[in-house]
Amino acid sequence: MKTLTILGEDQPGLMAEVTTLLEREGIDVMDFAAQAVGNTAVIRLTVEPYQETFRLLPNAGYRVVANEHLLVRLERHAGALAELSRRLADAMVDVRGMHIVNQDENAGIVAVETTSLDKAREALKDILVWET
Repeated sequence: MKTLTILGEDQPGLMAEVTTLLEREGIDVMDFAAQAVGNTAVIRLTVEPYQETFRLLPNAGYRVVANEHLLVRLERHAGALAELSRRLADAMVDVRGMHIVNQDENAGIVAVETTSLDKAREALKDILVWET
């Protein structure tokens, strides 16, 4: 799964501005998160269609960075994320982020962001759900 990260000046209404632009263009926003780091806004989006959005946002004046994730299925129990983290550490995979994207009472889908996709893919091949 691929996500886009928008970096910009932190200001009221920025998220509304971005989502309104995407709405006008018929872009489906599946997930988003935003935070401020000092006076910089960091907005992470999972969108469809990805490539069209990746072209649209910079053309509209936004600074955009693309990120790629692997989706894995985890059985739901205390310590599951810690087990996943240790498994990646044992494979010498540098993890940049993990995001729970879906869960029910039995299992969850976790998006793993790393700079070592090939190593992560190999280490997690038995629980890999989707990759792009």
